[in-house]
Amino acid sequence: MTTAGALLAPAVGRRPVTPVDAAVPETAIGINLSGLQTFNRQQVFANMIAQSEWFSSRGDGWTAMPQTQLDADGWVVRLAPGQTAPRPLVIPAAPFRPVAVRCTFGGSGELAAGGVARITGTTANSVDLELTPTGGEDEGAWIELLATDPADPLHDLDCRKAGTPREARFDPEFLTFLSGFRVIRFVDWQRTNDNAKARWSTRTRPESGSQVGAAGASVEDMVDLANAVGADPWFLMPYDADAAYIDGFAQLARQRLDPARKVYVELGNEVWNDIFDTAGQAEREGMALGLGGGDATRARMERYADKMVGAMRIWTRAYADRPDALVRVCASQHANPDLARIVLGHEGSARWVDALATAPYLWLDLDGYRSRDIDRVFAAMPDSLSRTWAMAEDNRAIAEEHGLRYIAYEGGQHLVTPDLDLARAVQRDPRMGDVYARYLEGWRRRFGDTLVLYATSAPIAEYGAWGLQEYAGQPASETPKLTALRRFQSEIR
Repeated sequence: MTTAGALLAPAVGRRPVTPVDAAVPETAIGINLSGLQTFNRQQVFANMIAQSEWFSSRGDGWTAMPQTQLDADGWVVRLAPGQTAPRPLVIPAAPFRPVAVRCTFGGSGELAAGGVARITGTTANSVDLELTPTGGEDEGAWIELLATDPADPLHDLDCRKAGTPREARFDPEFLTFLSGFRVIRFVDWQRTNDNAKARWSTRTRPESGSQVGAAGASVEDMVDLANAVGADPWFLMPYDADAAYIDGFAQLARQRLDPARKVYVELGNEVWNDIFDTAGQAEREGMALGLGGGDATRARMERYADKMVGAMRIWTRAYADRPDALVRVCASQHANPDLARIVLGHEGSARWVDALATAPYLWLDLDGYRSRDIDRVFAAMPDSLSRTWAMAEDNRAIAEEHGLRYIAYEGGQHLVTPDLDLARAVQRDPRMGDVYARYLEGWRRRFGDTLVLYATSAPIAEYGAWGLQEYAGQPASETPKLTALRRFQSEIR
């Protein structure tokens, strides 16, 4: 075995916890929640349709349901001749077996089922289903609205596994999965990267027909989830949110969140990142305002700083009587510490935040690698980890210059390749578990404080393998990242 191979041999049993210098804060492991969409293969809500929206079908594929055919809560009010409305159901967690589901509804309509769902019984206001998932990557289940009465449209459709209490909002397995995480970041639940204009009057509410629309999940659900699992929520204020939205969000969170919990708040997500529309918008606005001295990147980051301060002023007022319960976050690019210097050095913006956050990912350029090269990938991991920690040291030094905490808004592996055979081989290899064990222990020993990993559950795809598991309930033998994390959580508890 090579030296690199020896460094990455799978861990066996419990690892001794390395003593940490007293100056390093206690580590708090958090998690970014994957998007609620059904393709991420994790049931979150007890109602199995809360994670999807209506589609339109005329027998030749599905398209988006026109908004003109939906009421204010997202229920179909009419169908055109020859049109039906399919709606996906989230697949229950493994182990896969037949699952009985009852769908209840108000109003009048006719429902069918498809995919791995079949109807086993009907009444005037309910449909019984059996779901028979096998675990196939592309399998799905859906219920389909064949007819609805425009005078009394079908509404309040609720499909839940047999035996699930009617009052249950979240799936019990999902709540168990989140046990042990100290912080929950909601970037994908809020659909922050879509850069939608956020207005408080049109926000999603718990009673809305879907929690995956353009406005993201309801604030109430996010707060209630944090309360349910005893974690601190991390919210992202949309870049295009007006002051009324930010104030309404802050006030609701302040009133509804368990007083024992802290709340992290951040403006936008990765405003520095060119792949998101927000970056271009901030840059255009910054240049138009004469920021940055004519330098486009500096103008972008100074504009971010100004808008960040505006949002943090509102949250600071909301938490004026409990300032220690509020963690105001400035986020910056891990690999470019100069951006943090620009933001925190702009017109006293550092006074309005409590922490600098970056994303200390393990990254490799996998261009040219194939599945036969998996040993090369793992041999390169120690150098990747060293680079990650060196950049983290630079960012922590900037935070310390301004008297701020240094934390991580995202973290973990960042191995992206269109070669799915390579991606699957790397992500499922036992050595990935040892990589995570060393990554987590390195953070705990050198930096401490909050590390929010990315993310809960998602399939391996050409745009990344971000999930700690590929689907809910995946066996531990197939989830080396999650297995290593659970071991680490038990050791530091």
